[in-house]
Amino acid sequence: MKNKYNWLFGIILGIIFLVAWLRIVDWHEFIQYFKNFNLTSVLIFSLFYIFAYLLRSFRWKIILNPIYKMKVFESFSLFMTGLLINYIIPIRAGEIAKSVILKNKHQVRISKSLPTVFIDKITDLFPIILIMILIPLITVKLNTTLYSIIIALFFIFLGFIGFLFFAVNHRQKAVNLLHLMEKVVPKKYRPRIEDFFKNFVDGMAVMKNRFWDNVLVYFLTILAVLSEAIYVYSVFKAFGAEITYPKILFGYTLMNLTYILPTPPAQIGSNQFMWVLIFSFALGVNENLTSAAVTFSHLLTSIWIFLIGGISLLALKIRFHELVPHNKT
Repeated sequence: MKNKYNWLFGIILGIIFLVAWLRIVDWHEFIQYFKNFNLTSVLIFSLFYIFAYLLRSFRWKIILNPIYKMKVFESFSLFMTGLLINYIIPIRAGEIAKSVILKNKHQVRISKSLPTVFIDKITDLFPIILIMILIPLITVKLNTTLYSIIIALFFIFLGFIGFLFFAVNHRQKAVNLLHLMEKVVPKKYRPRIEDFFKNFVDGMAVMKNRFWDNVLVYFLTILAVLSEAIYVYSVFKAFGAEITYPKILFGYTLMNLTYILPTPPAQIGSNQFMWVLIFSFALGVNENLTSAAVTFSHLLTSIWIFLIGGISLLALKIRFHELVPHNKT
């Protein structure tokens, strides 16, 4: 029942975004932008989009190393499988699926691997610092909505960092906090939940005393953002937009950070609306050009995600029932 509500919420959210976007677009002008569109260059530069996910999968591999040493191919396959599931199901189920797969295939406890997924997601918020640096360096007119999004994302980042610091440095207090939360859970489930939480808190310390690994993790995060921005820059240029790479870097980094917020299935509606909000209303690109760019980019990246995600599922020899935890964590 809960999954049905999540799906319903995601679909309603997508419809709201889609309707808002459709009211903005001039379809005659929208179609005109496709007449001189340079398809070849975008297809070539889309490799930078894939490369960004290869970097992120390698980043997760580094974080996970003390718990389980994956090969690069396996980490990339698991990462793309999780991305595919996230793309279809609007509740970030792909993050949990990665831990479930590790549990079923390599007996890595979910309570051990899930903290590494959580830390990996926290690092995706790190580029908010890049946003704060870029604001005074480029000509950007931010409206109230964008300021609100940036501020909200910044505080979410601080909140996650604060939670991570608290769990690592005050383990017992974190466990004591659980005891208060346990009161709403039936007594027969409390021992198992407490065991899971203790392992999870211990797992949060996986990056402790690993200075150079931490440096590499955040370096890979920035490199992935720069790589994706190259692809997005090529899309806008293919449609004839006059915009600089730093502005694209700012816009797409902000766009990427919004993915931590609830999104509809396949990000339909939210992608279109947010691109126009950021690239048109804030960065001054024609809204119909931006709409053409996001429509094509969304289609192309969806093809890549479904293609590589599907191949990854086959390569890992994963069946659907393996994505559902059924044993002890």
